[in-house]
Amino acid sequence: MNLLLSTNMYSADTFPRVERYLDWYEELEEAGNPSESPAVRLGVEVFPLFHDHAFEGRLQALIPKLSKVPITFHEPYYKAENTAEKGSAEYWRTTDYFRRTLDYAAMLHAGHIVFHHNNCRVDRKSPEEKQQLLQRACERYRFYEELAEPYGIPILAENVGVLSRGNVLLDQEAFTRLCEAEDYPVLIDIGHANANGWDLMRLMRDLRYRIHAYHLHNNDGRLDSHRRIHDGTLDFDRFMNALRENGRDTDLVLEYSAEVEPDGDGIRADIMEMMQRLGQQ
Repeated sequence: MNLLLSTNMYSADTFPRVERYLDWYEELEEAGNPSESPAVRLGVEVFPLFHDHAFEGRLQALIPKLSKVPITFHEPYYKAENTAEKGSAEYWRTTDYFRRTLDYAAMLHAGHIVFHHNNCRVDRKSPEEKQQLLQRACERYRFYEELAEPYGIPILAENVGVLSRGNVLLDQEAFTRLCEAEDYPVLIDIGHANANGWDLMRLMRDLRYRIHAYHLHNNDGRLDSHRRIHDGTLDFDRFMNALRENGRDTDLVLEYSAEVEPDGDGIRADIMEMMQRLGQQ
């Protein structure tokens, strides 16, 4: 099991700041592993920003450091859309971004890449239009899966979208059915589940053997604000108890927003709490 810190909270310019946490944790480990378990390590989930030309150089500069820790990747989010019509400019841009992500994921032996069926708004779409978008996204998943297969990198389907943003393509029942029907490996974002009023405990039970990772953050039950793990209406202790009862070895990714990023002490406190919890399991 790995604990990873997502770079979702950074811009291209601030991306190198993730190194601070790796250096800090390395110092703690040298003084005595704070997790009390050598099987638990702190790593990074890279959130690619290829739409910003400055990002790739920042990423390349961190390769020596990233190559020493557990790594996963999110697929590109900004200016990327997996429901885009085949042959469109958006389709080819998204393809290019994913191929570049896969290149770095393979280089760093990433444990997985996260997949969003959609990023676009769908609340004003007809049922027929939504079905067409979903079909395109499912085809896109298989395309990515085929590209990643030679490297042994699984593509994890995430429960995405929040009602307040109008971009929920799949409700809880539909997401669960789709994951079963398509035989997806899954990442559960507990903040998205909370913001949409999903039954997180049931979701964890229903998809238990498919779940490879979780995105961890909290919110007020409506907005996808990616706050710290105890800062919101989601009962984080209950989630951790359910995770322990589940007994499966999953990656856990702290995925905070840019608004949380200045709170370095708070983020370090969350890392230490999680490491200690995981070391006791």
